[in-house]
Amino acid sequence: MSGPLNVSTSVVAVLQLAATATQYLKDIKHGSADRSRLRDELRSTVCLLEMLQDRLEDSNDMPDSENMLTPQSISLLGGADGPLHLFRQVLEEIIAELAPQDKLRQLTKPFTWPFDKKKVAELLTRLERSKSHFSLVLQNNIVDLVRLANLKLDKIGDKVESSEAKSRDSDSQKIIHWISPLSFRSRHVNVLDSVQPGTGIWLLEHATFREWVKSKTGTLWCPGIPGAGKTSLASLIISYLEQEPPQENSFCSFIYCDYNQRSAQTHVALLSSILQQILQRHSSDVLPSEVVTLYNQHQKYKTHPTLVQITEILGKLVSTFETFYVVVDALDECAESEEDALRFISAVSSLGSSVKIICTSRSSSIFDAYFSTAARVEISAQQTDITTFITACLQDQARLSKHVAKDHILKDDIIRAIIQESQGMFLLVKLHVESLSRKISRKDVRTALKTLPSTLDATYSDALERIYGQDSESAELAELILFWVVSAKRSLTVQDLQHLYATRELSDGESLDEDDIPDGDILTGVCSGLIIVDEESQLVRLVHYTAQQYFENCHHTRLLEAKMSLANISLTYLTLSNFSSGFCTTDEAMSLRLKQFPFLLYAAKYWGSDLAELDCADVGPRIEKFSSNAAAVETVNQAWSVKTGKFQYTNWSQEFPRHVPMLVLISAFCLPGVLQYLVSKGHKLNARGSDGETALIRSAGFGHVENVQMLLELGAEVDAQDHMDETALQRAARVGNETIAKILLDKGADVNMKAASDLTALMSAVSSGNLEVVKALVEAGADFKAETVWGDSALSIATRSGQEAIANFLFDQGAILPKGPAGRRASIIASRKGLHQLVRKLTANYDAVADKPLERQSSRLMEGLSDIQESEQVASDAKTEEAISKQTRTDTRTEFLDDMEEIGYNIGFHKRYDLLQQLGKGHYAEVYLCANRVTGVRYAVKVRIFATQASEKQRSNELFREAKMLRFLQKDPHPNILRFVDLFAEHSFERTYLITELVPHGELFNYIVANTRLSEDESRKVFLQLFSALEFLHDQGCIHRDIKPENILLADEKNLVIKISDFGLAKIIGPGTEKWEWVTTLCGTPSYVAPEILATDSKRKYGFPVDIWSSGVVLYICLCGFPPFSDELYSKEFPYTLTQQIKTGRFDYPSPYWDPVGDPVLDLIDSMLVVDMEKRFTVRQCLEHPWMREAVPQILAEAIRSESPEPMEEGEERRNGPFQKRSLISDLNK
Repeated sequence: MSGPLNVSTSVVAVLQLAATATQYLKDIKHGSADRSRLRDELRSTVCLLEMLQDRLEDSNDMPDSENMLTPQSISLLGGADGPLHLFRQVLEEIIAELAPQDKLRQLTKPFTWPFDKKKVAELLTRLERSKSHFSLVLQNNIVDLVRLANLKLDKIGDKVESSEAKSRDSDSQKIIHWISPLSFRSRHVNVLDSVQPGTGIWLLEHATFREWVKSKTGTLWCPGIPGAGKTSLASLIISYLEQEPPQENSFCSFIYCDYNQRSAQTHVALLSSILQQILQRHSSDVLPSEVVTLYNQHQKYKTHPTLVQITEILGKLVSTFETFYVVVDALDECAESEEDALRFISAVSSLGSSVKIICTSRSSSIFDAYFSTAARVEISAQQTDITTFITACLQDQARLSKHVAKDHILKDDIIRAIIQESQGMFLLVKLHVESLSRKISRKDVRTALKTLPSTLDATYSDALERIYGQDSESAELAELILFWVVSAKRSLTVQDLQHLYATRELSDGESLDEDDIPDGDILTGVCSGLIIVDEESQLVRLVHYTAQQYFENCHHTRLLEAKMSLANISLTYLTLSNFSSGFCTTDEAMSLRLKQFPFLLYAAKYWGSDLAELDCADVGPRIEKFSSNAAAVETVNQAWSVKTGKFQYTNWSQEFPRHVPMLVLISAFCLPGVLQYLVSKGHKLNARGSDGETALIRSAGFGHVENVQMLLELGAEVDAQDHMDETALQRAARVGNETIAKILLDKGADVNMKAASDLTALMSAVSSGNLEVVKALVEAGADFKAETVWGDSALSIATRSGQEAIANFLFDQGAILPKGPAGRRASIIASRKGLHQLVRKLTANYDAVADKPLERQSSRLMEGLSDIQESEQVASDAKTEEAISKQTRTDTRTEFLDDMEEIGYNIGFHKRYDLLQQLGKGHYAEVYLCANRVTGVRYAVKVRIFATQASEKQRSNELFREAKMLRFLQKDPHPNILRFVDLFAEHSFERTYLITELVPHGELFNYIVANTRLSEDESRKVFLQLFSALEFLHDQGCIHRDIKPENILLADEKNLVIKISDFGLAKIIGPGTEKWEWVTTLCGTPSYVAPEILATDSKRKYGFPVDIWSSGVVLYICLCGFPPFSDELYSKEFPYTLTQQIKTGRFDYPSPYWDPVGDPVLDLIDSMLVVDMEKRFTVRQCLEHPWMREAVPQILAEAIRSESPEPMEEGEERRNGPFQKRSLISDLNK
C-alpha cells in the first residue's frame, strides 16, 4: 500500500471509522467533560486527515504540483505501522467500547461512560500524536516523522505493561487497600465537580478562615443548617489546601461522613482512612516498616488493626509534617451519637501538635459546648452564590431559558423569590429551581413563585406532589424508583435499577430478555430532582441525607413495601433461567455474567436483609422453594463469595466453598424464624459445605444473636468445627462479639478447644481487641497459659500487638510471657512501641543486679536443700560439643522464627490444602501440586524443611528472599511473573509452604528438549514477554540473578505464554540511574552466570546487566538447543575452562546448527553477551532491536492476553523435569 491511490482508499476507510466514532461520542449521554474533550480532539484530527485526503487527490490529478506529497511521505503515512494505522487503532478502541455488542448490552452499556480518567488521557495523547504525524506528512518532514515513529515504538513496552509498575513504583497497593475499607477521594472529586464555578469564594477569603490557615495549630468549626452547602464548601477547602498548601511540608487529609454509612464509620475505620491517604500520597516510597509489620501480623490471624495500633502508627507519620490538615465534612453524620462523633475529633486532635482540624456540621448544644474555644465560621447560602447558581441554571434549563429570554424581568423575579424563601439553604434553592423548570408557561412560573415552600419537609412533600401529579404510569414508576433508592442496602446504579424494574413482573424460573430492559434515563428522569446520578460511577442517590430522614420518618409504610419488593425481586432475579447452568466454571464466564446481569451481586448479597420484617409464614415457603432450585443456590453461593477489583487474578471466580447448604447461606442474615421453618422441613441442622462451616458458625461470625439462640434451641452442635477447626465460639471471639460468646459458653461451648496451629478462642479474642470478650472467656476457664505451635500465648499476642489493657488484665490473672522466642519478641516489640510500664510489669528488672560487682560466694548447705547430694562433674568434650551443637540449633531456630515473623506467614496449611503428587525436586525444596480443600482450585507449592543448623542458613535465606520478593512484586502484578498466593509455616511438620499459581505446562527447559530447538518466531514470542518482565523487575530495582530455561515456565504451550519463577537468588538494589553496586555474593547457575559475578571479591560489582547476560545465554539455547559456554568444550585446541570462556566471552555459532538462523538475532545475542557490562545492552535496547520489532503486533496480540489458563482437571498435570542444580559457584574461580 505505497501508491497515492491505494493510500487514498485507506484514508477514506479511516474517515468512515472516524465518523462512526464521532457519532457514538455524540450519542452517549454521560462522560461530560471527558466525552467533550475526546470528541473535540477527534474532530481536529479528522480535519488534518481530510486535508491529507485532498493532498493525495491532488497528487493523483496534478503530479507536478509543488504541494505534492513525496513518495517517502506517502509510504510512511500508509505503512504497516504508520500514522494511518495508529489512528485506525485509536478509532477501533473507541468504537469497541461504545458500540453495543448485543441488544441486552445495548440497553445497559450506554449509561456507563466506559473510559476512566487515565484511559481518556492516553487516548488524547495518542490522538495528539496522530495529529503531529499528519501535520508532518503534510509538510513532507521525513526526519521528524521517522523520529515520531520511533516514539511510537517506545509504546510497545507499554502495551505489554512493562512500565505499568511506574505508576506505583515500589508501593504495595494490596497493603494500602487493606488498611481501610473507606475511601473518600472519588466522593471528593464528584462533589467538587458539582460545585458551580464562582461560588464559595467568600469562605476562602473569610478573615477567620485565612487566620486559621496561617496559624500553626487550632480547630475551625463551620456549623450550618441542613442543606446550607457545607459539603460543597468543604470540597473547595480541600481543593485549596491541596493545590495551594500554605506550608511547604504540609498534608491535607479529609473525610466525608455519610448518614447512611454510620455503622461503617467507626473510629478505627476513619483513622485508617487518614492513614491510607498518607500512604497513597507517598506511594512511590517504601511503605513504613510499621505498616508492613502490622499487615503481616494481622494476615497471620485474619484479623484487622485495632484503634491503638492505627493511632500509634498514624501519630508517627503525622509528626513528619509541619502542618497536618484534617477536613471533616458532616460531623453530625459521623456516628449514631454526637458524643461518639466528638470522641473521634478528640482522637484526631491527639495525633500530634501539627494537627489542624476544620469540620462542618449542624449546630447543636453538644457541639457548641465542645467547640466553644475554637474558631468559628457560620455556613449559609450567600446571596451572591445563590444568584450565580440560579443564573447558570436559567441558562441550562431548556424551559426556563426560553421563559426568561422572552421576559427579562422574570429572571430577577425568580432570583428574588428563591433567595427570600431559601432560608440560607442551597438545597432549597436547587429544589425550587427544579420545581420551576417543569412549568409550561411564564404564568405558571409566576404563580409558583408565590407559593414556594420554605422548609425542607414541605419542599420534599411538594416534590412528591409533583411526582404524583404526573400521568399514572410515570407516577407509579417514580414511586418505585424513589423508594427503591431510599430503602436499598447499598447505593444502586442505573443498571441495577434497569434490571430491578425489568424483573418486577417476572416469575421464578423465567428468562430476562433484552426487550425487558427499560431506558435508564426514563427511570431516573421521573423523580422530580429528588435523586441524582453520578455521571462517572452511575451511582444513584438521594439529593441530600435530609431526604432520607424525611422518607424514613414520614413514609414508613411505603418504605416497608419497597424493602419487600427489593427482597422478592432479588429472589426472582436469582432464579432466572439465565442462571440455569449454576455457578460459572471459568473466570471469563463469570466476568461475562456480571457484565450482562449487573444486579446479580446486589441480589446475592442482600436478598435476605429485610425478610425479617415479614411474617415467617409468608417467607418460609418462598425460601424453601428457592432452596430446591440447585442452580439458584449455586449462583448465590458463588456471587456471594466473589471479590471484584481492578486486578482479577487467575481463578478469582472459583475461590468459593462448594455444596454450601441453604441453612448455612441464610445464616448470613438474621432470620431465626426461617431457620426454624427450614429445619422443620428436613434441612439438616449441622449440614456443612466444603469449608465445613455450619449455620451456627456463620451466624456467630455475622453477629446474629437471635440466629445463634434459635439454632442452639434446635440442638445445633455447639462445638462443631470448620475446615480450619474453628468453632462458633472462636468465630465470635475473633469478631469480638461478647453477647454471642456468652450465649455459647452458657450452652457448654468448650472454651479451650483448639483450632489450626493450636489457636484458642482466647487468642482470637485478644486479636479482636475486645477486652470484655477476653474477660468472659477467662471467667469461663480459658487457659491463658496455652500456646500455639509457634510458642505464642494470649499474653504474648496482646503484648506484641500493643493491647495494653488486655495484657494488664491477663497479667493480673496470673499469665506470664512464654519462655522462648515468642515471649522475647513480644517484650522487645512492646518496648519499641513505648509500652515500657507494661514491659517492666511482665519482665524481671535486672538493673540492680547488673550494677552490682560480682561477689565471691562461699560454699554452704542451703536451708531446705539438705537432700541434694553435692558432687562435682566435669563435662566431657563430647557432651560439651553436644551442648554447643544444641545451643547452635536453638539459636538458628530462633533466628529462623524471627525471620518468619518479619515476612509474615499463615498457619494451618494442611487444614486448607491437600498435598497431591510431586511435580519437581530441587536442591533445597520439593514442588508439589496442591488443591484448596474448600474451593478445589489447584496451585503449586514449594515445600522446604526448617533451617535448624547454621550450615543450612542459605536455604532459609533463599526462602525469605523469594517470599519477600514475590510479595513485593504482587502489589502491582505483571502477567509474565509467577503470582504469589500464600505462605505457610507448620511447626509440627518443620516445613514451610510457598504457594504460587499453577503453571500447567512445565519448564521452557523441557519444551526445548522435546522440540530440539525453537524457531525464530517462537523465540521472539518468548523473549518479548521475558524482556517485558525483566524491564518491570529492573524498574522496581530488582535483579533476578538466575534467569535460565528451568526458571521460565509455560502457562500456555500453544501460544508460548511464559512466567518467570524462582526468586530465591533475587535481590533488590533499588531503581535509579546506577545499574550496579558493589556486592560480594557469588551466586547463580554456572552456565548462565555473567562474567562480572566471577570477578574477585575486591573487584566484584554487578547489577541489572547480569540478567541480560543470562537471557542472552537462554536465547542462544532456544535457537540451537545447546549452551554457548560449557566444560565439555575444553580440549587441547580450545584450552579454556567454563569460567575462562565466560570471563573472556568465548563462544561461536557453529555450522550446521546455526545455518538456518538469520543475522539480526545473532546481532542481538552478540549485544547481550558482552563481557563489559557497561557496554552490554539494556532491556529497553533489547526490546528496540530490529529483530524484536519483526511481527510485533501479532506477538503483542497473543502476549497481552496472557491470562493464566483454567485450573487443570484430574490427570492433566504435566510433571516438570529435574531442576539443574543451583549453588554458590565459588568453585568456578578455581
